[in-house]
Amino acid sequence: MTESNQIRINELARELEVKAKAIIDYLPEAGVTEKKTHSSSIEVDAAERVRKHFRDAAQAKPWPRKKSQLKRRRKKQPPRQLA
Repeated sequence: MTESNQIRINELARELEVKAKAIIDYLPEAGVTEKKTHSSSIEVDAAERVRKHFRDAAQAKPWPRKKSQLKRRRKKQPPRQLA
């Protein structure tokens, strides 16, 4: 099991709402080279670097919505008159 000074990559991914693969791909830039799977654990200080990276990236460039993600609203129809 993990020690209290470590966190699993999949838990960190859930917390940051990103895919574990994105975190694994970033880890070498954060100085962690030996982690290869979502169930690997990383040190808390490395997790803080990962959190900072993904939060900064999220604030720097909001993801554009695709047309399929936009909600379309119907025009409001006037109430029907009962005859």
